[in-house]
Amino acid sequence: MAHEASYSVSHARWHVVPSPPHIVEGLVEATNMPRPLAEMLAGRGITKDGIEAWLTPRLRDLMPDPLTLADMDKAVGRLADAVESGEKIGIFGDYDVDGAASAAILHDVLGGLGLEVSVHIPHRFTEGYGPNEAALLGLVESGCRLILTVDCGITAHAPIAATIKAGVETIIIEHHIPGTDLPPAFAVVNPQRLDDESGVEYLAAAGVVFLVAVGLVRELRERGYFNDTRMEPDLMRELDLVALATVADIMPLKGLNRAFVRSGLKVMARRQRLGLAALADLARLNAPPDSYALGFVLGPRINAGGRLGDSVLGVQLLTASDAKTAEECATQLDVLNAERRNIESETTEIAMKHAETMADDKVLCLADAGCHEGVIGISAGRVKDALNKTACVISVSADGRIGKGSARAVKGFRLGSAIIAARQAGLLLAGGGHDAAAGFSLDMEKFDDFRAFLNARADKELGDDAAIKDYHIDAEMPLTHIGANLLDWLDRTGPYGVGMPTPLFLFGDVALRNYRTMGKAEEHIGMRLDDGLAQVDAVAFGVAGTAVGGALAVMRDGARGDIIGTINRNRFRGESKPQIIIRDIRMG
Repeated sequence: MAHEASYSVSHARWHVVPSPPHIVEGLVEATNMPRPLAEMLAGRGITKDGIEAWLTPRLRDLMPDPLTLADMDKAVGRLADAVESGEKIGIFGDYDVDGAASAAILHDVLGGLGLEVSVHIPHRFTEGYGPNEAALLGLVESGCRLILTVDCGITAHAPIAATIKAGVETIIIEHHIPGTDLPPAFAVVNPQRLDDESGVEYLAAAGVVFLVAVGLVRELRERGYFNDTRMEPDLMRELDLVALATVADIMPLKGLNRAFVRSGLKVMARRQRLGLAALADLARLNAPPDSYALGFVLGPRINAGGRLGDSVLGVQLLTASDAKTAEECATQLDVLNAERRNIESETTEIAMKHAETMADDKVLCLADAGCHEGVIGISAGRVKDALNKTACVISVSADGRIGKGSARAVKGFRLGSAIIAARQAGLLLAGGGHDAAAGFSLDMEKFDDFRAFLNARADKELGDDAAIKDYHIDAEMPLTHIGANLLDWLDRTGPYGVGMPTPLFLFGDVALRNYRTMGKAEEHIGMRLDDGLAQVDAVAFGVAGTAVGGALAVMRDGARGDIIGTINRNRFRGESKPQIIIRDIRMG
């Protein structure tokens, strides 16, 4: 591999992931895959014995028995009773992609079993996150005899108690980290429960909902419910929604999640769900969907409704039964997403200005009345990525009393647990989440104490140099290896995402050709990389004014350097060509 240096031009450290030669040789022998990909897989613990299962993850091999989840037996038994007696079901979902997808799956499955289903998605600004008493009692008054909360409810003790007092049972289907006490629901299905031994704590809520649906169908089958006139629902059709939620909710792509996403992408490619097909067309997705499309194209558009106050649009899109409704919902979400981008840019700019005053903080708590509540999660992610620090962006009420925050964490900091601990310490009014993302609300009088609490916790969990960016390089990639065969193998070894990042390769001692700026503000740079034996198209996004942009300008004048980046399939005007996405540069 090319020479080592302490730091790159962006002051990041480069680490080469070890890949045992004998394991690499075994992978190449078994599959004939390109050697750099074998080095990548070997470095991630994949061996010759496990490669077949890795390349073809099967749901039947990876799915646990649903009844291994705590309270699943109670949940599916009660749901089966509801199906047999024809009860009206209420569904209370979160306003993000995972909540919308979870609600849509239950709407499809329970509606397909003949039940009347009423879905309520809370208004972000007037109702806030999670079940509220008024909305739950509204479902009761509409005739619902059983209420399911999906992707929310694990901290909703009082609203659940009020629903029970009104004579209606509730089932919570969740994946956020619970507190020490569970709400008094009839059943709480959440693999994050301390007493849950299913081993699927990494699932999105939609994945947990899918397991509930599998358990319900099996229970009904065992009761003899299905016959010539009552057919079993096709649960495999719901995997497009499970895949979408898994990627959009930044769940780790390991184990069952990997099979969910691989299978779900195949389902989505059939374009059977009218709403997703309409949204894909509006977004100009001209290729089979992949994890990037789920996380960065479709997901943000579906989220836009909840972020800007039209919360029910996502579920309406995902459950649309006619093309007209699908197109109308997709168009509204696309418009809202464009508006969201502008608002998010303003909020991120405000947050970054606050971050400039907190250079010594490991966790950035960025509070401002100018931060739009609907986009604080995205802005927190932008700040986290830019500064490599856990970021909490807080929208402060007009009177300055209440803050609503969203946070995104760097690797190594257990954010959800930290937020729950802060809540238990009396520093938050509400809050919860998982390792990578969380939400909360607080009395701004306790802002300084909250900030100190998170930073003290980060001091214990993170090292002194936690803010230094570390790049873990999977393999050196000769440009001669980059072609159609490599792209096909990248597709086969995916999907990539959280827990299984897109492979990062080193392109050593390269020169630049055809340097050009791109974008309205000339913020991107396009070029071809040349190692003397081959040339490959490359692009560096958003690097104007950065150290990487400056290094590329130096290389344009003849200097050579080492470049790290990912490789994707660039589809343009009917052609499919490899393209390198540049991450960082190291000069000689």
